[in-house]
Amino acid sequence: MSKKWSRALASFLIFGIVAIAVNCSGNGFGKKDDAVFSGTIETREIRVGSKVGGRIEAVLVEEGQEVVAGQPLVRFDITELQAQKAQAEARVEQQQARLERLLRGARPEEKAQASAATETARATLESIKTWPRPEEIEQARASVAAAEADLNSASVAFQRTERLRVSGDISQQEFDSAKFRMENVRARRDAERKRLDLLLNGSRKEDIRAAEERFRQAQQAEKLVLAGPRAEEIADARAQLAEAKARLEQINVQLAEGEVKASAAATVEVLSVRPGDLLSPNQTVARLLEKDQIYVRVFIPEPQLGLIKVGQKAKIKVDTFSDRLFDGVIDQINSQGEFTPRNVQSRDERNHQVFGVKVRIDNREGKLKPGMAADVTLEK
Repeated sequence: MSKKWSRALASFLIFGIVAIAVNCSGNGFGKKDDAVFSGTIETREIRVGSKVGGRIEAVLVEEGQEVVAGQPLVRFDITELQAQKAQAEARVEQQQARLERLLRGARPEEKAQASAATETARATLESIKTWPRPEEIEQARASVAAAEADLNSASVAFQRTERLRVSGDISQQEFDSAKFRMENVRARRDAERKRLDLLLNGSRKEDIRAAEERFRQAQQAEKLVLAGPRAEEIADARAQLAEAKARLEQINVQLAEGEVKASAAATVEVLSVRPGDLLSPNQTVARLLEKDQIYVRVFIPEPQLGLIKVGQKAKIKVDTFSDRLFDGVIDQINSQGEFTPRNVQSRDERNHQVFGVKVRIDNREGKLKPGMAADVTLEK
C-alpha cells in the first residue's frame, strides 16, 4: 500500500473516532433522541414522634416491617393524661351547669324566699318605730302601781315586826324575813319603774336606723333575685365554659399523641426505642421509608436544561434487573443551579454547573430499593 493511501486510511479512522466520541461525550445523549444520566435511587424519609413524650408502654412493630397509614407503632403511658381528662370533663360539666343556671334565672322558691325576707324586715322596722304600744305602757303603769302597793304593805309589816323585835316578842329570824320581803318588793318596784321609763322613751334612734338598713338590704336582695343575673355574669360564665372546653380539647389532642402512628404506607427503617424508655416531647421515635415515594435524583448540565421539563417520561435501569426497564417521570426540577456533587459521575467536567432533577419511579412491584445505582434515560 502506498503512503498516500495509508495517510488517507489513518485520517478516516481518526475522523470516525472523533465522531463517536462527540456522540457519546458529556452531552448526556445515549442515542439521537434520548438523554442518559446516572444517579442513586432514594426514597422519602419520614421521622415520626410524639409532641407530648413520656414513658413508652409498648412497641408494636419491628425494624424492617412494612406498615400501612394509621398503623400504631409505639404507645406511651397515658395514665396521667386520662386523669387530667376526667378533671377537665368535670370542669366542663360544672361550667355548663353554672351557665344554664344563670340563663334560667332564680327559681320561684328563691323569689318567694327573697320576698318573705323583705316582708320580715319591713315588719321588724314598723315594730321598732311604733314601739311601745299604748296597751304596753298601760300594762307597765299597772305593774308599777301594783309594785308600789306591795311595797307599802311590806313596809307596814316590817315596821310592825321591828317593834315586836324590840320588845322581844319575835325571833331574829322572823325579823330578818320581814326585812327581806320588803327589800325584795322594793327592788321589783324599781324594776317596774325603769321598764315604764323605757317604754315612755320609745325606741332608740340607733335601733331604728339599724332596722331601716336591714330592710333596705332585704329590698336590694329581692330586686337582684327578681332581675336575674347581669349580662356580664352570663358573659363570664360563657367564657369560663369555653376555656374549660378548650382545655379538654387540648388534653384530647395530647391523648391522641400518646400513640405514634405511621403517616403513610412505609417500611420501618429505624426503631431504636423499647418499653420503659423515657422520651422527651418532639423526639424522633422511628424513621420510616415511604414506599410510594421512591425516586432517583440526577444532575443535568446547564446547556441541556432546556431539553427537559416536568412530566417528561423516563426509563430507569438498574444493575440488579439489567434485563428490564422501569417507568419514571420527571417530578421536579430545581430552580437553582449548583456544582456537580462529588458522588455523581457526570460526563461533563466537574466544575460544570448542574441542576438537580427528581425522577419519580413506578415501583408498584416493590423491586427497587433505596441506594441502588440507576441509569436514567430521559425520553424526548
